[in-house]
Amino acid sequence: MIHKIPSMGRYDHRAHAGNAGDVWKHFLLLEAADWLLKDSARLIYLESHCGRPHYLLKAPGEWEGGIGRIWHLLPSLKAFAYFRILSELNPSSAFGPSGLLYPGSARQISELARSRGADLQAEIWDINPDVAASWQDFLSEESSLSSRLRTGICFHQADGFSGLLSHLSRPSSYHSPGLLFIDPPYVDVQDAILAERLLQKAREGGWIVLWWYMTDMMTAPADLDTLELEFAPAGLDGGRWKGAGVAVAGPEGDQLSHLLHSLGRSMAELARILKLDRI
Repeated sequence: MIHKIPSMGRYDHRAHAGNAGDVWKHFLLLEAADWLLKDSARLIYLESHCGRPHYLLKAPGEWEGGIGRIWHLLPSLKAFAYFRILSELNPSSAFGPSGLLYPGSARQISELARSRGADLQAEIWDINPDVAASWQDFLSEESSLSSRLRTGICFHQADGFSGLLSHLSRPSSYHSPGLLFIDPPYVDVQDAILAERLLQKAREGGWIVLWWYMTDMMTAPADLDTLELEFAPAGLDGGRWKGAGVAVAGPEGDQLSHLLHSLGRSMAELARILKLDRI
């Protein structure tokens, strides 16, 4: 159910990168992808609204209430793929004049696949021309960063809701799992409606699906498993937002139940570490 969709106009994630909502969704996304790659050397990844390859975090910014609150804990969080990747991309953990490099979700998946020596087939969408230009630069042969990744990323400058529908017909299996990340900007009331339709279609096709949302804005459908976080009790500051959630869906069976069990264990361990830091 939709609570409210704020009028945001053209969305630019640069102001929000690394905030409390990003921490939660990226933590769960990377834990899910890492779990899928434990039994497979290949991952098919789709993302509806990918944003830029990476962002430079400088003060002041929303990230200070998100990943900034946890940054000093990165050495003790490397068991989790998300925090491990942040550490690897920022070998000097101290905040310097150039800022911190914060990868977007698609690049995080790329880095994970590279570290596991896995084959990644990624199809990602964003309609913003500035985002498209940033991906063109990142994926160019001249880019020293992309040459490290050895991944199969294909960027589409188009509407993700409609653009990726044809890709959902690809079979998903234990040997070649399919992971769909639905991450709309919620600039329009239709975003939530289209996201739910996309999730249902992907689930019917055997895909594992993660759908991110802000808990102040909407409630996920009752038939979905939801993993939600209240920011303040976790020591995070979401500004006007109180919390975020990720709905998880997939075909009925052992794969989904085992994934949810694994995510639950990861959440509990992260909560334990964050709680100890606040004592």
